[in-house]
Amino acid sequence: MKTPISLIIDDPAPVVSVYHEHAKSRTTKDGRPLIPTFSNSLLFQFCDIVEKHSIKGKFSVVPMPGNKGDIVSGLEGVAQADLQEWLDTVKARVVPSFTIGPELLTHHQAVDLATGASLGIKECDWASTQNRTTLTPYIAKALTLLKQAGFSSYGVTSPWNFGIEVEDEYVASISQAVYEVSGSKNAWYFLRALRDVPNAKPWIALEDGERTVVSIPATTRDHIWQTIDTARTDQAYIHAVADMLITQDGKSGEIIRVLERDGWPILCTHWQSLMSNGLGTGLRVLDEVADRINRLLFDRVVWMRFSDIMELVLSDKASYPKPIFQ
Repeated sequence: MKTPISLIIDDPAPVVSVYHEHAKSRTTKDGRPLIPTFSNSLLFQFCDIVEKHSIKGKFSVVPMPGNKGDIVSGLEGVAQADLQEWLDTVKARVVPSFTIGPELLTHHQAVDLATGASLGIKECDWASTQNRTTLTPYIAKALTLLKQAGFSSYGVTSPWNFGIEVEDEYVASISQAVYEVSGSKNAWYFLRALRDVPNAKPWIALEDGERTVVSIPATTRDHIWQTIDTARTDQAYIHAVADMLITQDGKSGEIIRVLERDGWPILCTHWQSLMSNGLGTGLRVLDEVADRINRLLFDRVVWMRFSDIMELVLSDKASYPKPIFQ
């Protein structure tokens, strides 16, 4: 069997840049203002690349991006037509190739579920002191907003390291929230990364009666992130960044190192990385990387959505034990 390969896209939201809202600096490292929104034209370019290369993976939709409202009732500073165009495009052009899930509620500050008001603390910091009693409704709210917006979701992505300090409680909460909102007894989540380790693959994080949760890790770094902080868009730069994941001859790069260690290349990047502060440089890197993968590794890897990976793991649970974390 060919080795699964998948692409994680973290932080997408309609128009709003959640990175702009929570970034430590409102300027790039080379001194340019960090832009607060991304035009839908960049989403269209992403879809073109996905369809061109048959890329598959996981695509987040942040339900209440940056504490600016929500994707059902409306977002502060975002025209309703632009919001709806973004959602419709994701449904029509992203969903066929990517498993959709919330990146919890805001990817910014935690909210009071009763009022929607900010609690004045980052979601990851809030989660570190919670248990399944409080985490379950929080996750269920995120899943419900996506359901109301027309998405089927059976898993979640952690903003930052949301839930890592209370991971057992977090995983139980994911299982319960997914079951309550969708009726699915199986769920997935993305929290951890397994990099520079042998046999980097997903694992069974919870098996409780008929309920199972699969943890799907990233196994590569987001090398595309650096495009946020430079105005360079030349082809030599595009190739240099792509080389970090897979070289032009297919003999080196992080993807190759993962394969050589019997792991699954589960690539990770971010919406802001692909948008490159409005320049779209990261999209060009993705285009180049996907072209190299499909030309040079066609006999070794097969693109999979997170839902496909979850089903593959569930078909042979004993082969995917939980790693021991230091």
